[in-house]
Amino acid sequence: MAKTPQTRSSLVRPSYAWLSLALVALLFVAVNVYSSVTFTSARLDLTEDRLYTLSSGTRETLSKIEEPITLRFFFSERLGRELPAYAAYGQRVRNLLQEYANLAGGKIQLEIFDPEPFSTVEDRAVSFGLQGVPIDQSGEQVYFGLVGTNLTDDEQVIPFFQPERERFLEYDLTRIVNNLANPERKVVGMISGLPLEGRFMPGGQVAPPWTILQQMRQVFQVRTIGTAIDRVAPDVDVLFVVHPKNLPEKTLYAIDQFMMAGGRALFFVDPYSEADATIPDPSGMPKLDTASALPALFDKWGVTVSQGEVVGDRRAARRVNAGAGSQVVPVDFVVWLNLQRGNINQDLPVTGELQRLSMASAGAVGLAEGAGLTMTPLITTSPESMMIPVDRLRPRPDPQGLLRDYKPGGEAKVLAARFQGRLATAFPDGRPVPEGESEAPKDLPEFRTESQGEAMFAVIADTDLLDDRFWVQVQDFFGQQVVTPFANNGDFVMNLLESLSGSSAMVDLRGRGMIARPFTVIEEMRREADQRFRAQEEALQERLQASLARLEELRSKDAPGGGAILTNAQRAEIAKIQEDILEARRELRTVQRSLREDIDALQTRLLFLNIGLVPLLVVLAAILVGLARAARRRRGAISATPSGKGASA
Repeated sequence: MAKTPQTRSSLVRPSYAWLSLALVALLFVAVNVYSSVTFTSARLDLTEDRLYTLSSGTRETLSKIEEPITLRFFFSERLGRELPAYAAYGQRVRNLLQEYANLAGGKIQLEIFDPEPFSTVEDRAVSFGLQGVPIDQSGEQVYFGLVGTNLTDDEQVIPFFQPERERFLEYDLTRIVNNLANPERKVVGMISGLPLEGRFMPGGQVAPPWTILQQMRQVFQVRTIGTAIDRVAPDVDVLFVVHPKNLPEKTLYAIDQFMMAGGRALFFVDPYSEADATIPDPSGMPKLDTASALPALFDKWGVTVSQGEVVGDRRAARRVNAGAGSQVVPVDFVVWLNLQRGNINQDLPVTGELQRLSMASAGAVGLAEGAGLTMTPLITTSPESMMIPVDRLRPRPDPQGLLRDYKPGGEAKVLAARFQGRLATAFPDGRPVPEGESEAPKDLPEFRTESQGEAMFAVIADTDLLDDRFWVQVQDFFGQQVVTPFANNGDFVMNLLESLSGSSAMVDLRGRGMIARPFTVIEEMRREADQRFRAQEEALQERLQASLARLEELRSKDAPGGGAILTNAQRAEIAKIQEDILEARRELRTVQRSLREDIDALQTRLLFLNIGLVPLLVVLAAILVGLARAARRRRGAISATPSGKGASA
């Protein structure tokens, strides 16, 4: 029986299907191989702040490289085989370095090495200062670091890429390239009343330099010029003045004339420096002189800084443990501030990328009436802030008492600001003559009565912003100190210094790695309920103390017979007191349970919206598509029925 065309068609159709599947599989493999070779660094960044997209600062830095730079990336393949997490991170570093080389137009040469144990490559890694880490008991070292060099033998090193700093990877790489491309660094002159360079501790130990100073030295040439000077050297680009308390008049005059000559400055003053308060007083008594304000200069320039008062803000308060010993009493410490993006000026390059700043017992900055300056706020509090006397923080603050007595002021306070405009000298009569000086020093700069052009400087009313304990965690990694920021304090300072010195290529990189996504609604609910809880707790404590006092009074009375025998009326009163205490405790538990119920209900709704809603929508869409197709098939079958019947007839 001969095969009909329909039979041949039914035999050929499976062959085409298998051939199509084979071609699709081949195409899939080819596309993957091609993309893995061609698009090694391609990625899609769907984060809100474009955290994984190269910033304009990086692209600007790469476009301005004039002399060739060599980047040598050392990565032990054994590290990747043993620890898959390091393999993924190593691949990301390699891809990012390749992207740098591609965008640099041939000015960056990338070399990749696998330093195997006891090889010449390992010797080279060690000679560059990379850190070897033992991966097992054999003692063999693995490496994961970077060395950058330029034609003038300048060298920049990342001893070991720490996973904790992955968020800051682009900044670390761009900083190395920028330092190699611009080996001549700007000069920062430092006048500090705090031991930023370290100090001797009791017992003969030496405290290391503060992290902020270490970061500054990576980018700038930092020159300590002391607190008793006659002049500021003309090659200083930015003056860095920290906690300038009790400065002699000649130093104030030197700062004034530096500003009159067109200099730029960054001032850190404080109505109550907690960093200064932690330094023991030689007399052994609590230190009282912990304030700085520069009134001799600021009053004449038109800048105001609060003295004797610090700013409290319940909305930005940092949560601390106010308990003693093992007792945990969480409370919002209203003078320790965790400031989020809403408190930071997002319209300026120096602050636009910052996510979080941490300050402690800061003051308020303002502009005097009639001043010839313009003030641009950099950091502000919420409108619920209030001013708190410094005396409430000495000798030991009471976080619970501060929160209990907190009364919102209804006005936001400026904690840091940038000032710009014409300045008149604070010394119209010329240089003051220090006591005991026989003749003026030679080669003093020409006396100026007003600023040369527009002056620009920034004032931050907090020195604790620089203190390590308020913005970084320092961990030991095989003898290497690894610094991981939890706030953008260092980024803020570095951005201001670079902006004032005229170098802004790195400004928009800093802060990109700090991902701060607080649950603001939940936090506000917690604060409001916690405030109610604190009020009831205070009332309970008062009732409890009164009850105990009354109980002691009853038991101390001499009852008939010479003993401490209570009458029936006294026993009834004690029972009533105990019942009052139990009732108050039940009320507190009800408030706490209500707080948790509200927050748990909100979290449940958020979980449903983020996890359950999308799959439900997909399922619903699939059901609707299925119903639509079924309806379309039924309509097609109904429309085809008459023609089918006619053909069979």
